[in-house]
Amino acid sequence: MENQFIVEGDKLVHEAISCVPEKVKIILHTEKSDLYSADLQRFKVFNISESELMKISSQQSPQHSIAVLEGLDCSRIETVSEKIVLVCDGIQDPGNFGTIIRTADWFGISTIVASKNTVDFYNQKVIQSSMGSIFRVQVNYVDLPEWLENSTRLKVGTLLEGKDIFSVQINEPFVLVIGSEGQGISSAVKEKLDIAVTIPRMGGAESLNASVATGIALSELSKVKI
Repeated sequence: MENQFIVEGDKLVHEAISCVPEKVKIILHTEKSDLYSADLQRFKVFNISESELMKISSQQSPQHSIAVLEGLDCSRIETVSEKIVLVCDGIQDPGNFGTIIRTADWFGISTIVASKNTVDFYNQKVIQSSMGSIFRVQVNYVDLPEWLENSTRLKVGTLLEGKDIFSVQINEPFVLVIGSEGQGISSAVKEKLDIAVTIPRMGGAESLNASVATGIALSELSKVKI
């Protein structure tokens, strides 16, 4: 299947039908599926058994339905008017990246710019952990230092050493850079930052999970009035 991918489970299949129906090519479902037949009339639909689903699913406990979709565009960045563009630098864990996409969606962020060494958007764990947010958040893979160099937005990065995120003042549209789980923000990207911010540590943990840090940072910085 060239330039195609799958989503699994009634929740994700329903999200695909609702958000990107033109991308849905085939739907497979069992009798236990909660998908409504009226929603499926526009698509090629096949009823399969639970044992057949087990053979083709990537999940240990398949969730009753699978859809095959045409690939989404991960190379085009449209003009962005919202105040925050989320940037991911070298995120490697697919569960983290999917959760970051889901978190961005929660805060109304429709664009994520990712370095080319960030985990593949089509990784099955990314898709599943996004819980359908992949259909509302556009992920774009770029040469990140070059993209930041050309961006006119304020560049804000999350580091262990930086200004207290709860006291920083921002009064213009900006990009928020989140670094990888193990290495943080790369040196080439650090050079492009205008402001480094940190989430104050109150206990003994060495660092925060990347997706958790994203949630805290977006919760605080989304309050900024621009």
